Amino acid sequence: MDTIGARYLAARLRAGVRVGTTIVLERDDTHSGLCAGDRGVVHEITPDGVVVEWERGFSLCIDPQAMPYSKLAAA
Repeated sequence: MDTIGARYLAARLRAGVRVGTTIVLERDDTHSGLCAGDRGVVHEITPDGVVVEWERGFSLCIDPQAMPYSKLAAA
């Protein structure tokens, strides 16, 4: 595996979720304006973080280690 592939694999493992998973924030983030309980769908996972399409109508890349979230249980 090349170094770029290894970085993407490490990012996916660190994220702990797959693309298409709905997540819920566990705490407020004053920089982005997101609040605990905000929901979004994982759109992409990159070495820089998890790109989420939020229900509030925008996309934002978050760092899974700095902004904790949990998977929403499937219905």
